[in-house]
Amino acid sequence: MKIKSSDLLEIIRDDNFAPETFKITSTKLKKDPKSALKSVFGYLQTTLKDTAVVEADVSIRKEVVLKFQTNIINLPFSYPNKIEQLTEADKDYDVKLYAIFEAEDINASHLRIDLMGSVDDFLAGDADVYQNIADWVLLQFEKLDTKKEK
Repeated sequence: MKIKSSDLLEIIRDDNFAPETFKITSTKLKKDPKSALKSVFGYLQTTLKDTAVVEADVSIRKEVVLKFQTNIINLPFSYPNKIEQLTEADKDYDVKLYAIFEAEDINASHLRIDLMGSVDDFLAGDADVYQNIADWVLLQFEKLDTKKEK
């Protein structure tokens, strides 16, 4: 799946996408991330058949949010000017799936974003992408739990 930077930015700036919100407890995510995120994965797979710009927000606790966003570079939708600076408007880019973890104690910026895989691989059911997501979610909770202990 590909998208032009200018098309992506227009959709983001016009809020022409509808983020879906899910409520999943940290206990469920820590125990079995793949199983806990099944409804999120289903939403992403269904929505990505119609559009390249998707966001799924997982409300874990008031101060902890996990997001999945499609993008062309490693930046959240909340930085459209930076995306514009770092990309060429009329160039086609591969659409990728990023996971974003927002929590005060995750790091100094309170935000962690990482590439999980290409949207094409995600839609094809590539086991590596799903495993990347599960491992990444567990790692973020390990970081949070370690900081709490200190």
